[in-house]
Amino acid sequence: MKKIVAGMLAAVMSCALLVGCGDSKYVGKYTAEMMGTKATLELKDDHKAKFMGEGGAKWEVDGDKIVLSDEKGKDDETMEFKITDDGDLEMSESGVTITFEKED
Repeated sequence: MKKIVAGMLAAVMSCALLVGCGDSKYVGKYTAEMMGTKATLELKDDHKAKFMGEGGAKWEVDGDKIVLSDEKGKDDETMEFKITDDGDLEMSESGVTITFEKED
């Protein structure tokens, strides 16, 4: 019985590792030009994020989007960035789309 439980636990942990590895391709720094100002978005491998140099956010992949939310869960507001075919991120607000390009 212990061997079965240990095997199931190992399988679950392996699946969790594989799912987490898929997100690593989004880790990095993205930049965009907004009204003459350089905007930045940094996605870290621990799923924390910085937007415009400010921390306190976490990120997750939801289908074809990256969703930023408050790291501590205090704020219900989220920001969504559509993942493009090129691997860039697009944010749309009030009919304006801003493209964040990943830096090498």
